[in-house]
Amino acid sequence: MLEGRTPDQIPLERLAEYMQQLAILLGQKSDVHLARVEKGSTRIVAHLPNGGPAQRAQARVYAVRDNRAPADAMRAFSRINAMVAEDRGPARVTFGSAVVLRFPGTAKAPIKAVTMRDHAVITGRLYALIEESSGQVKARIRPRNREAYVACTADEITGRKLRNFFQDVVRVEGAGEWTRSPSGEWQCISVKIDDVRGVKDITLREAIGAIRAIEPSWPDDPLADWDAEEAGDAA
Repeated sequence: MLEGRTPDQIPLERLAEYMQQLAILLGQKSDVHLARVEKGSTRIVAHLPNGGPAQRAQARVYAVRDNRAPADAMRAFSRINAMVAEDRGPARVTFGSAVVLRFPGTAKAPIKAVTMRDHAVITGRLYALIEESSGQVKARIRPRNREAYVACTADEITGRKLRNFFQDVVRVEGAGEWTRSPSGEWQCISVKIDDVRGVKDITLREAIGAIRAIEPSWPDDPLADWDAEEAGDAA
């Protein structure tokens, strides 16, 4: 969305360039379709099929935000930001109501890399395991909706547990190293694993559906049953 400019204030050719660069930024060129251009501020509403295409586009935008996206996506970001500056922005990309990427329209001083150590809990797919001669195990876990993996290490005992969950979704805990992205968001980049357990790879919608499907067996008169139990204890 380009703030402060209505569609009738932007030439059609310029609007088309915005849409072209947005398509490159999202990456799913064959799946991105224009839904509408809303009034007020200029809001280009794009439609993506649910599932893989939407998840890949979202992960790509997050990678742009963290300055780790492919070169074509980063060039598209730079071009949109330059256009926003010329059109007296700013602008932003949203998924639903969440703002996931901003175009300030001005050159921003790079944020200095900042790291810190703190407890970390990471959930994602365990897709790489390497056992070193010392017995230490190195692993890679890729969280959902994130292209970058979390580099993990574990001692020999915890490494044996990790082998039981190879290629599965796991939740690990331990001492983590965190870094601040250029957008100011903190992300965990490595974990010294102390504990690991498997988790079901289901969406929130699926989890809610499973809870709704539970049919508990409730007594017809729970208070009467309670009185009967108390009477039995008194006897």
